[in-house]
Amino acid sequence: MMLGGGLQLGVNVWAQNTKWDRIREQAQLVDRLGYHSLWVWDHFYAIYGDLTRPNLEGWQLLAALAAVTTSVRLGCLVSAVTHRHPAVLANMATTHDNISHGRTILGMGAAWNVPEHLAYGLALGTPAERSRRLSEATRLVRQLVDGKRVTHDGRYYQMTDAEVVTRPVQSRLPILIGGGGERSTLRIAARYADLWHTGGTAEHMAHKLQVLHEHCAAVGRDPADIMALGTRWIVVRDDAAAGKRVLDRIAAHHQLQNPLANPIVGDPDEVAAELVAYWRVGVRGFIVHAAEPFDEETIERLATEVLPRVDRLIAAAPVLR
Repeated sequence: MMLGGGLQLGVNVWAQNTKWDRIREQAQLVDRLGYHSLWVWDHFYAIYGDLTRPNLEGWQLLAALAAVTTSVRLGCLVSAVTHRHPAVLANMATTHDNISHGRTILGMGAAWNVPEHLAYGLALGTPAERSRRLSEATRLVRQLVDGKRVTHDGRYYQMTDAEVVTRPVQSRLPILIGGGGERSTLRIAARYADLWHTGGTAEHMAHKLQVLHEHCAAVGRDPADIMALGTRWIVVRDDAAAGKRVLDRIAAHHQLQNPLANPIVGDPDEVAAELVAYWRVGVRGFIVHAAEPFDEETIERLATEVLPRVDRLIAAAPVLR
């Protein structure tokens, strides 16, 4: 059974500087506790700290995670359109939906990581080119996973009577668009996304949601059809100093030069209040970072102590937006 009746919690497990067995342990804990979603990233190199250290490939992880969990939704946060042709990505997603018995979320993004693109000879392009490619790819993926036969002669992709013959288990395989670019990414989300994800404070998310709603109005889409998901580091501890030590251990393990960005650190009441602030501006899901050495206490306390408080606060207070 999924947690809570309101805010949907997910966990983003960092794939760098860890082992498969450790990721499997965290995934099974998240699944057992009833979290809504579990995420890995789509990168070939580590992306924080020392970039030469090990990093596990995201879609291989997703397939394995589907086999060792039973209920939690699974996705990449997010798959870079520069890494795979959209027809290949659509086939991967529908196959994964079969392996997971209908638990796939297809995260898509424009890509950003310069070192791995240079190293592997992948064309990254300018920000404008990345946005145009994401728009074209997302439109094609949406058609393909929906079972349409596609002939297309575009700026970046060409197809002739292309089909994804393996049908997803879900009647509509959900697409998540990641990123906060107001002119392009949010416009793409307004047109194609079932879910949209970015980071920042509740106030920051409120502004981004307003822009997203404006784009929805421009394309004739109901913004209620798109679930907004926020993200931040969270550490649940009754003592703030103990929480800081958790973050310090993670930063040291990954050889980070700077502290982990803008964390929420507090007891269950304090963390619940922070999450409710997101709910009140229209955020309906929240993804928590998890990295080696994994903070299992926070994962457990979010499920058993924080989310019940969030549900009570949501029920007791009017939604402001």
